[in-house]
Amino acid sequence: MTASPTGARCGQHPDAAAVALCARCGGYLCGACTEVVQETAYCAPCAERRIRNMRPAHTVRLALFANAVGLLFLGAHVVRLAGPVHGRRGGGLGMLLELACTLAVAVAGTVLSTRKLRRREEVGDRGLALMLRVVSALNLLGLLAWGALVAFFVLSLGR
Repeated sequence: MTASPTGARCGQHPDAAAVALCARCGGYLCGACTEVVQETAYCAPCAERRIRNMRPAHTVRLALFANAVGLLFLGAHVVRLAGPVHGRRGGGLGMLLELACTLAVAVAGTVLSTRKLRRREEVGDRGLALMLRVVSALNLLGLLAWGALVAFFVLSLGR
């Protein structure tokens, strides 16, 4: 906690002496108004904001889950192509839909992780944002490989 100047009064309770300064907004705080988060003094609104920023965002967790499913879609198509051709469900249209969904979540994950990682203040979802960036990049690389494979087959069939 940072010490306040002698004679300073609490911003919310003018009759009480200030015992600390809010680390975020700089307001004077009495003992009743001081909230300590990770050994740092904050006023109630700033403490709530700090705690909220320390929790992983729902969007990051959802995007990470969606990208993991997209990665599974890519892996399922590799297994399908490598194995014997039995009854393929969904055909080519189903595969294109799954690949389009994988592309959408990979791009969204890349954008979201970039926004989260550019924030200067310490946030709790930084580790998840890094994982999201990696899984999104794997999805994009997998889709690029699929595009190259399809182009190769189309060009070799045309000969």
